[in-house]
Amino acid sequence: MINGTATLACDGKKFELSLGGFNFTPAKMIHEAWLPANSLTFITVDGAWDVNWVEGPPTKADLNL
Repeated sequence: MINGTATLACDGKKFELSLGGFNFTPAKMIHEAWLPANSLTFITVDGAWDVNWVEGPPTKADLNL
């Protein structure tokens, strides 16, 4: 975390990251993240970015559009 906090859930376990915190998520692990509007995070991957939606991609309603 570069600024602020984030709440993550991996394997059904929730935890919070604060300034300077980091998390490693293996490929294909089901996970979620919640970041407040004033937070800043840096995400990097070792290979191509790949998304495998559990319940399909987000809808406009999910994104509040």
